[in-house]
Parts: sequence; C-alpha cells; structure tokens
Amino acid sequence: MEQPKLEWQGSKHFSNKYGIQAGCADCHIPHDSDWNYAWTKATTGLQDVVAEMRGGMPDKAAFEAKRGELAKQVWARMKADDSATCRQCHTPGAMDLFAQSEKAAERHRAARESGETCIDCHRGIAHFPPEFTEGANEAAKHLSELAAHTPTDAKALYPVARLPLYADKDKAVEIANILPTAAMQVTGADGNMRAVTISGYQQEGAAQVIYAQSGKRIISAIVAEDAIDRLKNGEYSTDAETGSQWRPVTLTAWVENANLLADAQPLWDYGNALNNAYCGGCHAVVPAGHFTANQWPSIVNGMVSRTSMDDAGKLMLTYYLQNHAKDVKGGQP
Repeated sequence: MEQPKLEWQGSKHFSNKYGIQAGCADCHIPHDSDWNYAWTKATTGLQDVVAEMRGGMPDKAAFEAKRGELAKQVWARMKADDSATCRQCHTPGAMDLFAQSEKAAERHRAARESGETCIDCHRGIAHFPPEFTEGANEAAKHLSELAAHTPTDAKALYPVARLPLYADKDKAVEIANILPTAAMQVTGADGNMRAVTISGYQQEGAAQVIYAQSGKRIISAIVAEDAIDRLKNGEYSTDAETGSQWRPVTLTAWVENANLLADAQPLWDYGNALNNAYCGGCHAVVPAGHFTANQWPSIVNGMVSRTSMDDAGKLMLTYYLQNHAKDVKGGQP
C-alpha cells in the first residue's frame, strides 16, 4: 500500500483548505452499517495480508502493472453502490451550485438528470489515474500494417498523418498539407504518386483552410498562401448554425502513396481506442456524440495535458471525436 499511500498524501483528500481529511476506509469501506463496515474491513484486510505474504506486488513496477485492473475493480464496485462512500461526505442535494464554477454546476445538474454517479466523473481524485494504452497501441500498429498494404488501385485515400500535397508528380512544389482522416478521391496515378481531389468548404476570411463540412471546423487541408488560386470555389452561403459565410471548394494535387488507407474505419477504430485509453482513466469515457464538432477541439486541448498522449495521438483523437460528433452527418451517438 506504500504507493497508493503516497498518492493519497499528495491529493486534496489528504490536505485541503477545509482541514477535512478522508482516509482509506472513508472511500473504500461501506458505511451503511457497523456490521458491513467491520466485515468488509476485516475481509479486505485479510486479503491484503495474504497478497503481501505471497509477494503479489513486491515493488512499484508490479503495482503499476496492476494499476488499471485494480482501478476498474474499484470503479465498478463504487458505481454499483451509487458511490455510497462518496456520499458519506458529499451530499448532492446539499450542494450550493451557485457557489461552484459554472462548468462544475452544469455537470452536477446534468448528472442529477442523467442518473450519473460520482465515480463516473471523479476517478483520478486520490490516486494517479491509469492509462489503458494496450488497446491504443494495438490499433496504432494495425494502422501501420494496413497503410503498408494499401491497394494501388484504391479510389479513395485517407491519411494517417499530416502529409504534403504537391503541384505535380515530381514533387517540385508543395502546395498544401492534408490532415489525418481527410478524404481524397483518386483521379490518376504515376508510379508511387497519386493524383487526388480534395472537396470541402472554405469559411470567409480563412482562405488557406479547407474544412470537411460547412459550418464545422474539421480541418481537411491547409493550403499554401501562394497556392490559394489553385482552389476551385463555389458561391458563399450563410451557415444556419454559425451565421458565418461558407462556400464549397475543391483542390487537385499529387500525394505520395505512403501513410494512406483505402478505408477510414481503421482510423475511427484508432480514435475510439485513444478515447478509451487516455480519457477513461480520469472519468467515464465521454462518447463522441456528446458534444458538437466545434466544441471538441477546445475540450481535447484542455484535457490532453493530463495524459501522456503525444501530438499525433491528440490530433487523431480530435478528428475521431469531431467526425462522430452529435451534429456531424454520419456521426455516431
């Protein structure tokens, strides 16, 4: 218990401005009756003694290997009893929501309506949250394997990373960058190069950016300033949701046949794996359809610093969430 103890001592459950300290038993032992409290304390204590004698987790490395498994067990137990131990100190009905931050008050109101319980959102409170990276790592490996065997006759291509687009097959002039998951229609081929067309939308005042859908800031490509005249533009119209002006655009270019997939589904599978791996350690996984496409980037930016996710993973997670947001055509709930 040394590692969990050190984590608890660095948390607000150990030291806070109110001078109220919640110990191990306050969170992990039920308080509904003296009998249940004594029985659980005795049986779990005995389990710990047996585990210690058997050398189940002899050092920090062994504990880290078990962190995710143990956390899931505790979360499941707390969710099953409606976070009863949390409610020994925190009574939702007695909360002064007006004294809370706007975001906290909004979430607590939503939780009351949806029936969510404390542990759904408050997981990394007293202990470091685990990251379930195995699934994400497997999905990333699968992407690389698929990209290495993309059919040469693919009619559509989807990049797994940010890639340069060129004016011709000789790659003499770079005219744009295509972003991960953006759809490209193949119109021709020459050796290892593919002629492609990118269709999307341009917002008034942002001439260098091609977005995937009108009114949705899902960036498909960024065009070089001196290549903007290569875009074929339609007429502007007002987006009903944002009130801003958008018009359809297309760009033709050449791309090297590497880091490309013929099907977008593996990209979405990877994004979903990232969401489960890195976001599910601190709170219940929020489905992509919970927010709009334009809300997701700021949410991801605000949370990603709490994880070990790199910039490439952050980008892929953002695109997965945006493309499956509640206001995106073809999105998932």
